[in-house]
Amino acid sequence: MRLIPFVAALALMLAARAAAAAPTDISFARFFGSCEAEYGNSTDTANATGECGIITTLVNKFNATNREQITVHTQVVEHGSYYSQLGARIVGRDMPAVAILHSSALNDFVKRGLIAPLDDEFRAAGIDVADFTPQARTAVTIGGHQYALPFDTHSWLWHINLNLMKRAGLVTRDGKPLLPQSPQELLAQARQFKAATGKPYFIWLTDNDPAFFPRILLTLVRQQDTTLFPKDDFHIDLHSATVRASVQLLRTMYEEGLTTRGQDYGAALQSFAAGEGAVMINGTWIIGDLLRQSHEAHSATAGGYTAVPFPRLHGHSAVWADNHVMVLLKGGTPDARSRHAALAFLKFLYDEGGVWARTGQLPTRRSVIESASFTRLPLRGEIAAISRDGVALPIEVARQAIVAKTLGDAMIAVIAYGADLDRTLARAETSIDRILARDAQFQGGATAPR
Repeated sequence: MRLIPFVAALALMLAARAAAAAPTDISFARFFGSCEAEYGNSTDTANATGECGIITTLVNKFNATNREQITVHTQVVEHGSYYSQLGARIVGRDMPAVAILHSSALNDFVKRGLIAPLDDEFRAAGIDVADFTPQARTAVTIGGHQYALPFDTHSWLWHINLNLMKRAGLVTRDGKPLLPQSPQELLAQARQFKAATGKPYFIWLTDNDPAFFPRILLTLVRQQDTTLFPKDDFHIDLHSATVRASVQLLRTMYEEGLTTRGQDYGAALQSFAAGEGAVMINGTWIIGDLLRQSHEAHSATAGGYTAVPFPRLHGHSAVWADNHVMVLLKGGTPDARSRHAALAFLKFLYDEGGVWARTGQLPTRRSVIESASFTRLPLRGEIAAISRDGVALPIEVARQAIVAKTLGDAMIAVIAYGADLDRTLARAETSIDRILARDAQFQGGATAPR
């Protein structure tokens, strides 16, 4: 009889060990495309390229190397429909264990009670939030708590054709681009470039990309140490002198033919490749592709490509930035074992931040962005300041994608189609305020001004 407690304890211990050793499957919802044909079995992160190739290889490596029999099953969704599909899954209670979001969308999920703080679990897993870059930490912190793992920082860059800039006399003695330091210098240099080459200075994404102009506006406004939300998180200010002057600057450049016209994302890339303009404003994520292009002998940028953060045209260094962040949705990890597996996967991604940086996105850890392995990558030393200077709308502002689209549509109407500046921005301001008020009421937000 005295053996019964011992046998029972032994049985419990063996059961616990068996549970810990049991295989655990978790799901990972993401975009970035599918490339199983090339990378479906690859674990060689050193030779993976592109966003799809690198994230696919990272998942493969985790599955192959973790010692806890954890398997991550990737669920790839097309970028344009990602959030609508994720919303449908949430309604249907078919939650992925790990999901990728943009930091600009994070607060919408937090306010709906779909994500809980991760501070204690990060600490237990060995994820040091003190090592997050200033921009990244801001991007995942709401009410003093961390709700997501920042995976990268991405931003606008000026991708520059140095060969054309030389023809226009807009390079320094050491061959670097001569960058404007004020709106007046920007206009003067753009006019000089067009006079010398007959080409527009800028390649702009004016079609099917309503976020393009709001990102530039946010950059110019924050460089003047002001904000689009000076009163509270429910009222945007589009009638200030700062906003009006910034929009007018963009309209002047368009009216004078200093920019391309009627180009979407793909057309803009083709124009830059063909040497149809000096500066393409586009993301960090295309650095690798444009570097490879510049090594081709017959390319318009052969031996003459560089990329820099958006120049400081006003008194403060600032540039729009967003983040890809990894979240654990409530219900996606229904038991302790799956929760542990999801956190182990986040810790792996945290440790592998330098690998993802090869896409052109910036690491979110100070120790990585200051490392020799990162600064040795082409152009990364020039853009590292974005991890400090990157800015966004206040994270507490709701429905940021809709806010950006409403503002972007208004700016396109003013800049490209000649709509009245004051009336158009006033209508956009009213529309955005109404959107934010409705969202606050839907959430039961007593803090929203009525």
